[in-house]
Amino acid sequence: MTKIREDDTIAAISTPLGAGGIGIVRMSGPLALDILKKLFSPSAHHCRFKSHTLYHGIIRNPEQDQIVDEALCVFMKAPKTYTREDIVEIQCHAGYSILRQILELCIRHGARLAEPGEFTKRAFLNGRIDLIQAEAVLDLTSAQASGLSHMGARAVKGELSKRIRSIRKGLVGCLAALEVAIDYPEEDHEILDQADIKRILEKEVIEPLQTLIRAFDRSKIHRFGAGVLLVGRPNAGKSSLLNALSCEDKAIVTEIPGTTRDIVEARIEIGGACITLLDTAGIRHEPDPIEAMGIGKIRQLAPTANLFLWLLDISKDFNDSDEAVLDMIKSFDHIPVIIVFNKVDKIEIGHKALARRLLEKITAHHEKLVDTPYCLVSAKRHSGLDQLQKSICEILLGTEARIPDVAPNLRQKEILEKTLILSHQALQGLIGGLSPEIPAMDIRQALDHLSETTGEFVTEDVLEQIFSRFCLGK
Repeated sequence: MTKIREDDTIAAISTPLGAGGIGIVRMSGPLALDILKKLFSPSAHHCRFKSHTLYHGIIRNPEQDQIVDEALCVFMKAPKTYTREDIVEIQCHAGYSILRQILELCIRHGARLAEPGEFTKRAFLNGRIDLIQAEAVLDLTSAQASGLSHMGARAVKGELSKRIRSIRKGLVGCLAALEVAIDYPEEDHEILDQADIKRILEKEVIEPLQTLIRAFDRSKIHRFGAGVLLVGRPNAGKSSLLNALSCEDKAIVTEIPGTTRDIVEARIEIGGACITLLDTAGIRHEPDPIEAMGIGKIRQLAPTANLFLWLLDISKDFNDSDEAVLDMIKSFDHIPVIIVFNKVDKIEIGHKALARRLLEKITAHHEKLVDTPYCLVSAKRHSGLDQLQKSICEILLGTEARIPDVAPNLRQKEILEKTLILSHQALQGLIGGLSPEIPAMDIRQALDHLSETTGEFVTEDVLEQIFSRFCLGK
């Protein structure tokens, strides 16, 4: 990433490109207002550009005295801005040609094109936010489901940072007490006795660290999403179920078995998590060459799936093709399964009795599926889908399915794990009666690691890696 200079003014398009009602060009830096004055003709005469006030007018190309677009512009004076620098936002129509012209005018009159994430990086470097909050901004801008946006919003407000600072405070208190013992070994009194140091390490450092690390594990589906593979023999209703769950006609549905030959995807939200449903080719006992290629793709995808939905036509008996599906499921025993008895609309009564009989045949072939959850649905009539979604939620997110209030990302979690190991070592050293110099050294290293989460101690390489994942304009 280019080294930031104090006299730089950066500019970028801050809204996604494409058809839309409004597009925004943003500038940050000391020349932002001067550039705006060259390009913007406000409707109100004698405009003084009061901070945080929206003005209507026209953006012009001053060299050609040509109107570019009607716009609303706002000037925000430092330090009460996102970057703690002067900021200008030009709100215009969202056509790419208009946005590009305005951005080029800004650059021609003194700004330079911002690098990915540079606005947020300046907010971090200027002390408005810490690194945890900066990474949470990335979560908010990339969130595809409510779970990640919920955690991101709380982290942007500083709630995760607050918990990290509390852990840091506990470590600092323990280190201060140990250093007193090191510097004044002959003194009878200490700021904290050994029992207090052990208690603080255990209750105010180790336990909160463990809680945050567990929160990461609970948040993985919310953060990274999950893949759910729909498998079954031809014409079991996989495509119909995909369409019913996604409320879209994603897959072709016909009465002809084997319509789906390739993978069809649909994204839905369940329990605040982004779930990718993958409709697959029907698995036959003796597939034709094209079907065999489709089944090959299933085997390629299966290792990455978080869950199988195995569809069976409840109106038909268990047959060789169902057994072929079961053989495939057996080869991926670590992946959980929900058995979906579809087409209950074809059976007037006795759905549960039929399902139990089919389950007996399934478990006779594979006893590990004895306690596998099952659902009765009609993809055609959209019945039983609520219970199916509840079962998916329970398997992927747990029975509580509660979105963590705060959770670290992968980078932060790895740092917290290093901090936890060193904190444990310090505690065990104290319990074992080691000289205070040794646990003090562990705590100093733990503090160094913890500082990497908030950015108090972080290398330029790490910053570049983090902010390069941002979009332009953020």
